[in-house]
Amino acid sequence: MKLIAWDFDGTLVDSRPLIEAGMDHTLKALGQPHSLMETWLGCVGLPLEEGIRHTFGHLDLEYAVVLKAYRSYAHAEEEHLLRPFPGISELLRELQARGVRMGLATSKRRIPVLRQIALLGWEGTFDPIITPDEVTHAKPHPESLELMQTETGIPASEILMVGDTSFDLDMARAAGVPSLAVGHGFSTQEALAACGPRAYAPDTAALRDILLAWSA
Repeated sequence: MKLIAWDFDGTLVDSRPLIEAGMDHTLKALGQPHSLMETWLGCVGLPLEEGIRHTFGHLDLEYAVVLKAYRSYAHAEEEHLLRPFPGISELLRELQARGVRMGLATSKRRIPVLRQIALLGWEGTFDPIITPDEVTHAKPHPESLELMQTETGIPASEILMVGDTSFDLDMARAAGVPSLAVGHGFSTQEALAACGPRAYAPDTAALRDILLAWSA
């Protein structure tokens, strides 16, 4: 393993409070039922545009109207709701100290993810950082991991994708990249197992044990 490719939301960061707050605001602004929240949370891991279409596409609402309502929430001002999962910051530092290279493959746009990385004190931790702004096809398409291979010169077999959703693991499988599923995010263990990860980590302690063993 020469490179760990991390997902961001639900893998490194507990972003559920911010995601739920933003969608609660959107649903109230649009006069839509809160029951749509479950559908929205099931789209975490996809780009924003696709999540909106999947959640609201069956309704008589224009995409632009939904997007305007979503963006009327002060996401940047509420990023204090983001928290690293317990032990993640320490694990990242430990892996860095071991000389393990780490990248990021996320469905979050570049500007907010860079802002949030800085907020969490993780500048310089991830290289490369691949977002929807760098690719034509986002998760679960393999392009993000293919671009990571191109930028680093590291073959697929030497990259490990760590993620919490089927979108992450399906992307890895399509790119020929081994994957590691984490259980503290947005998908069930059963859904993740169906994607064929190399291993499953229910929490950060198990994740640390696996990654340190594989990077020895």
